[in-house]
Amino acid sequence: MEKFVGKHLRLLEKERETEIEETRCLTEKLPIKELQRRGICLPKLCIVGRRTGFYGRIVITFEMGRNQQELPSHKFTPGDIAGLSQSSGEQPEDIGSGIVTRASKTSVCIAFDDNQDLFLLSDDGPYKLQKLANDVTYKRLKKALRELQSLPPCPVSQLVGVLFGERELTPPYITKEITFVNQNLDDSQREAVRFALSQPEVAVIHGPPGTGKTTTVVEAITQAVKLGNKVLTCAPSNIAVDNLVERLARNKLKIVRLGHPARVLPHIQKYSLDAILANSEETKLVEDVRKDIDKAWSQMKKTRDKGEKHTLRGEMKFLRKELAQREQAATKEILKRADVVLATLTSASPEGPIKFLDANHFNLTVIDECSQAIEVACWIPLMRAPRCVLAGDHLQLPPTILSQEAAKDGLEVTLMERIIDLYHTKVIRMLTTQYRMHQLIMQWSSDQLYHSKLTAHPTVAGHLLGDMEGVNIEEEEASFPLLMIDTAGCDLNEMDTPEEISKGNEGEADIVSSHVERLITIGVKQQDIAVIAPYNLQVELLRLRIWPKFPDVEIKSVDGFQGREKEAVIITLVRSNRRGEVGFLSERRRINVAVTRARRHLAVICDSETVSHDEFLKSLVDYMASHGEVQTAQDYIDSGVFNNKSVRPEHLDDLLTLNSVSKSKGSGARPKSSVSKPKHSHSSDSRNSTTSAIGSSRDRRNRDNDKNICDEAMTEKKTEKYREILEKFVANADVNCMEFPPTLTSFERMLVHELAGKLSLTHVSKGEDKGRFIVVSKPGGQSVSVTTETSVQSTEVPVVIENTGHLDEIPSQKKEKQSDKLVCPHCNKDVIRANFSLHEIHCLRQQRDCSAKASEKSQKASSRKDQTKQQNGTKKLRPPSATAKIEKVDADDFDGLIAAAQKLDEVCGFKKCKVKVKTLGQNCEFCMRRFCLSHHIPEIHGCGEVAKAHARSTHIKEGVLYRSSTTKPAPPDPKRQAALHRKLDKKLSDLTSQRSKSGKKNNK
Repeated sequence: MEKFVGKHLRLLEKERETEIEETRCLTEKLPIKELQRRGICLPKLCIVGRRTGFYGRIVITFEMGRNQQELPSHKFTPGDIAGLSQSSGEQPEDIGSGIVTRASKTSVCIAFDDNQDLFLLSDDGPYKLQKLANDVTYKRLKKALRELQSLPPCPVSQLVGVLFGERELTPPYITKEITFVNQNLDDSQREAVRFALSQPEVAVIHGPPGTGKTTTVVEAITQAVKLGNKVLTCAPSNIAVDNLVERLARNKLKIVRLGHPARVLPHIQKYSLDAILANSEETKLVEDVRKDIDKAWSQMKKTRDKGEKHTLRGEMKFLRKELAQREQAATKEILKRADVVLATLTSASPEGPIKFLDANHFNLTVIDECSQAIEVACWIPLMRAPRCVLAGDHLQLPPTILSQEAAKDGLEVTLMERIIDLYHTKVIRMLTTQYRMHQLIMQWSSDQLYHSKLTAHPTVAGHLLGDMEGVNIEEEEASFPLLMIDTAGCDLNEMDTPEEISKGNEGEADIVSSHVERLITIGVKQQDIAVIAPYNLQVELLRLRIWPKFPDVEIKSVDGFQGREKEAVIITLVRSNRRGEVGFLSERRRINVAVTRARRHLAVICDSETVSHDEFLKSLVDYMASHGEVQTAQDYIDSGVFNNKSVRPEHLDDLLTLNSVSKSKGSGARPKSSVSKPKHSHSSDSRNSTTSAIGSSRDRRNRDNDKNICDEAMTEKKTEKYREILEKFVANADVNCMEFPPTLTSFERMLVHELAGKLSLTHVSKGEDKGRFIVVSKPGGQSVSVTTETSVQSTEVPVVIENTGHLDEIPSQKKEKQSDKLVCPHCNKDVIRANFSLHEIHCLRQQRDCSAKASEKSQKASSRKDQTKQQNGTKKLRPPSATAKIEKVDADDFDGLIAAAQKLDEVCGFKKCKVKVKTLGQNCEFCMRRFCLSHHIPEIHGCGEVAKAHARSTHIKEGVLYRSSTTKPAPPDPKRQAALHRKLDKKLSDLTSQRSKSGKKNNK
């Protein structure tokens, strides 16, 4: 024990220094604007309300202004510690710190303790709120270690000796037959409850994912209370404690929840100590005292007499002292009557309300989620009772530790791990029936980590997405629980960042986004889908792609999903590199947590070649290949998932500058036809099918790599390829029409159009988006009329060109011969039948333009209002010069039109200016053209009137004169204004007297 205390005091100091250094780097090295952008600082606030709330505490409401102006994006949440200081000055003065009770878009409410003198604060401020690190936890941990070191002989001494291996375990108690309150417990859960009640010192309940660990703990606490025990129940997080409170309240036990009310979930605040105190008979006697405090506060705010303020302040201190004495007496009485007292590990410190109870008050200490807390924190409640029950799973996520050095030296080793290593099966009982996952999702984790002891309950063993209401059972995704999408050989590498910086993989992020869209299309609700990534950078990439369309899909890191579950879970492993490096993915517990969050459907996106360098991850890849469905990323590439490159968000570069590996703690669906559905490659009993799929994918990728189309050699190669195909077509007298498939890229379609034009062939683009293809026919040949709804079929033998470039003949189809040309009813020109539809659309468009110009000239007076609206931005048109340049291109050539538009965007839009603006330029928000830095101002390139109208409307609506200006400044302080007037008058009088004296001297 002596070695343990000395070692952990040193490790805690390292952990504290690391946290202080990280906080200092943020607060000292970064300016306020950067802190504000990161969401940890809110400057320029004013006070809009004060009240006595949260059971006697002072609650102050802060806003950006008196008009409920919306706050900038921030990370303040209820329960956070916030520091208050003056916003002005080079070195702002610290005023105090409090707990965030409420945070909305327009205001933040902070609860301050009674001992902080906040009565004289001016409402106008300005004030600054900043998130703070909590040093109270470290003080309590160190105090617990010192108390453990100097522990006198007491009933807890036997437990301390057993936990350090210095004393032998006492034989189990002989317990009576138990009548279980929860009759739905399985055999392993009932055995764990009996074992926990019979152990004189320590019992460990090992609960793998989904086995009902919390249900078992609640039953053990209930049975202990029935035996007459007083129980202290703790957990490392407020959420875990609130979960226990909610479960125990159903069993009608007398429970009290310790902790700040702002950190307690709203629907269980009635069980908190502060709420019980507020509603107790003892506290009702001092309601008048609270009213007197609020009345004195109101009077002190109104009066300007310093003497009266001093008197009122003294009266308030006296009233608060009396209130505190009465509440202490009531607190002691409430805690004595409670059967179960619940708190976080550090809230069970003797410095809290527990100090009002006797040292031997509790008979049993229960610690839930023990494997997620450092051992020092567990010793705070352990020293309150002679027996303990530890519950958790040491094969899931470990406690969060900032200092990597402290973690390696032993701070990461939990009490539960150490006790299991010390006593093995003597003190542990494992739950073996899980109620969450499909049998196939569970089995890998059971085989690798739990010695194949887990079994799926019949109610969940075979459930799939297709069993859910509203899900299309005919879709393949609804009929299988496991899916692996392999990116090996597809050039979807991770982003090139240093090893110590967060990782991301944009290719995997695109695949995840496509699969999420697919699941929602078949009927899965957004709320039932979770996306898990091991890196913060990947989480940001996923949120950027998914949340704009599907905001209810939950996207978090592995750490943020501990204890959670979803019907469908998609995991992206990110790492894809030639070195085979997997980083902290080699941490078994992290992968175990990620995989076991899914209930009915688990999809894993990974590079099998990279992750298989780790034996544990290789076992996952082999299992998914043997028992699930397998796809390759090439299927998604062929279906066009990567056609549109994602834009990197501005704040993503900040994530790349982090100094450590990021581990965070934390719109209907499209029509079915619009979602790309890759073909499935069904797996066999071995990985041979996966290997062959990966090999064929790599070969196809190497044969037709569109990333290198700009390379000169590749361009010549493709040109020769399609020239040879077209020359064969011209030489073949039996074929009059040929189709090029939609799989051609835009660059390849451009080559086909150019070559067909040189050979005097008719070439037409048909279809839209991904279904777009080219039809080439000989002049005078027989072909059907072109439509945009049906596919083209020739009168003779059509030829379809596949991706490999070979010609495959299709059986001929007979059609009636049709005339080669038609007469346009609008311009009376002869047009080739294949081009007739496009020509007719072009003529109609020209007619509409002419009629619009004629009506504009005849109705100038009546159209001024419409022109003003157009100038204000309701209708944005390109300059006439741009339209003229585009009209020069053949209207039938869609690729040419696109190329012309892209070429216009590369050059400054100002007349006769040829400066390239592809790299350095600026878009005009009114005409939507791109200009160089010399012509980007609206008044220079011709949008001056539109810009003026827009500025006027903005000023009328928002009271803002121009973009970078702010609202009107607040009126000056009357007192300060009067003082300035007096000072000015004195200065004027002095100058007048000086002039009069000098005048007299001159007269003399």
